[in-house]
Amino acid sequence: MNKEIVTALGKPEAERKFETLLKHLSHPPSFTTVRVNTHLASVQHVKNLLLDELQKQFNGLSVPILQHPDLQDVLLIPVIGPRKNIKKQQCEAIVGAQCGNAVLRGAHVYAPGIVSASKFMKTGDVISVYSDIKGKCKKGAKKFDGTKVFLGNGISELSRKEIFSGLPELKGMGIRMTEPVYLSPSFDSVLPRYLFLQNLPSALVSHVLNPQPGEKILDLCAAPGGKTTHIAALMHDQAVQLLKPEGVLVYSTCTITLAENEEQVAWALTKFPCLQLQPQEPQIGGEGMRGAGLSCEQLKQLQRFDPSAVPLPDTDMDSLREARREDMLRLANKDSIGFFIAKFVKCKST
Repeated sequence: MNKEIVTALGKPEAERKFETLLKHLSHPPSFTTVRVNTHLASVQHVKNLLLDELQKQFNGLSVPILQHPDLQDVLLIPVIGPRKNIKKQQCEAIVGAQCGNAVLRGAHVYAPGIVSASKFMKTGDVISVYSDIKGKCKKGAKKFDGTKVFLGNGISELSRKEIFSGLPELKGMGIRMTEPVYLSPSFDSVLPRYLFLQNLPSALVSHVLNPQPGEKILDLCAAPGGKTTHIAALMHDQAVQLLKPEGVLVYSTCTITLAENEEQVAWALTKFPCLQLQPQEPQIGGEGMRGAGLSCEQLKQLQRFDPSAVPLPDTDMDSLREARREDMLRLANKDSIGFFIAKFVKCKST
């Protein structure tokens, strides 16, 4: 555990925050976020189309859609759940962790994601769907008693025999989720010209960059894996020289670790004195985390999205009707995926 954090918080509080974070990461964000393609239609027009789609998917439930006040091209849809009164069925299907994550966020179950199914599962059966979070279930098993998380109920679109027939071309929907623990819209083929499913912090990054007409934008959309480190080696770590004086560099990750976030910022500032941190606009996330030796002022110039910053929500239709818009927007800004943004500018004199 990081010494700077332990010194500031004390070991018991640091451990409590870590356990809280782990618990939050096992639940989906409180809002589904979509970005509107404003080149093709107005946000209001797309919002109206999406309201009609939600009415169909949710059998008439009036779930509100909010336009984000700072990110005008972003729409927010509240997630209802966890729903605790869903009756579990005898017939079960097990899906992998990646498929399970998608189901928690509104997806149906597609055939390639099904790892196991009950022995006599037929097309049209009501199925309880579980996620094998530790990856221990064997492909094609008829029963699984390992660690699993209940995702909800659905209707089987394929029989067990069809799913495990061995046909490599088997695709399409395997289970249509009808009673998910978390009620989120499915965006499979929903307004594909107008909407892009994107987490809130990811949509924020381009606004922080704030590209202007005539500027050249270089998007290095890659994690620090084999290809990126290879490129860095071939360039002799000279990439900062690509940035023109007064040019802006935005660094973002979809992680919450110090090693990939604040420590990278500290390294860049030390390695390249020509770089300076800049305030970000809009500022939606929290400030950076202690532990990398950055000053309080520098931490305030970062944006860190930590899902454990708010209590786990328990949302139903009654609470949605009573919720104030400003409270919902505040929750949407806080309860998202883990994310980090830093904005640098290259000094003019370099």
